[in-house]
Amino acid sequence: MKILDRYLIGQFLRPLAACGAIFTILVFVGHFFDKMSVFNNYHARVPDIFLYLVLGLPYWLNIIFPVATLLALMFSLGPLQQRGEITAMRGAGISSLRLYVPFFAIGMLISLVSLVGGMTCFPSWSSKANMIYRQHIKQERVYSTLRDHIVVTGRDHRRFIIGTLDTKPGTMTDIVIDQFDDQMHLRSTLSAQQGQYQNGQWSFSRGNFIQFDANGNFRQEPFREKLLDIREKPEDFVYDDRKPDDLTHSEIRRRIRHLDGLGVPSFKEQVALHLQFALPFANVLVILLGIPFALNSLRKGNVQTIAHAFGATFLYWGTVSIFQSYGEHGYLPGWLSAWAANVIFGTLAVWLLQRTTKT
Repeated sequence: MKILDRYLIGQFLRPLAACGAIFTILVFVGHFFDKMSVFNNYHARVPDIFLYLVLGLPYWLNIIFPVATLLALMFSLGPLQQRGEITAMRGAGISSLRLYVPFFAIGMLISLVSLVGGMTCFPSWSSKANMIYRQHIKQERVYSTLRDHIVVTGRDHRRFIIGTLDTKPGTMTDIVIDQFDDQMHLRSTLSAQQGQYQNGQWSFSRGNFIQFDANGNFRQEPFREKLLDIREKPEDFVYDDRKPDDLTHSEIRRRIRHLDGLGVPSFKEQVALHLQFALPFANVLVILLGIPFALNSLRKGNVQTIAHAFGATFLYWGTVSIFQSYGEHGYLPGWLSAWAANVIFGTLAVWLLQRTTKT
């Protein structure tokens, strides 16, 4: 590593560390005060509160850290421009793009940490924090093997309406199972008082089985006991109620496969899957956007320059939210809704950077 690189990296890392520490404190304290009424109402224990706040920190810092990266860039590159050091380096024959390489390298390193953490440990820690909040602080019963009033789409064009389901013994009551053909015409209906899952098979008792033909005629078959070839297991009817943000990359992929197998749309999960790749690179994007603003601080002043940079960054997050909403409702493919903001603002940032390097 050359002396110039070490110098520029040092100028960048000091404000980055300071901004990171400040944002960590702000997130921790802000989250504490936001939930203070809940802590008081449920007489939460101090260890539970502390563990909940600490485990939730990485998830929130991963989201807002691009703002810290942008501030660090403004507070490092801006003063270098104002003191004339950037001009002196260019006068020594060092190209503008070469000067920006250390900043891009740090931004890429932050993005890689964000990418790996956002796909593995950060969602897991956030999920544990939410579990502590619900189970230990609010004293809710988070998970029970007993569920009721279930309506779910299954494989082979089946729709299940289940009164109660207990996944541990594999029993259900008050069941209605409708099966449709490829054109969504009703083919059969099974209604039963009880169902039991044993040895990989579903057995239904005390019910009625109706089959429909293409002409609308039907044949009714009352039964005391009937086996039905259903591929779903008891746990397949219980949906994991964690938000996609609390799922690791492998867990999201498993949920998508599960939903696809049941014929249920997975728009939110598709968007969340691609956002795990797209959002970490916001750290590189804010550097691309921030460099032109930082170099203009000599003409426009620090306050105006930082305000413009922040405006562009929050406009980026707004664009991400808009495309995310369209993707989650199925109007756009998941990959497009996740990457659209990066493409738009990345193109804008490259254009601004080219203009800056020419002046």
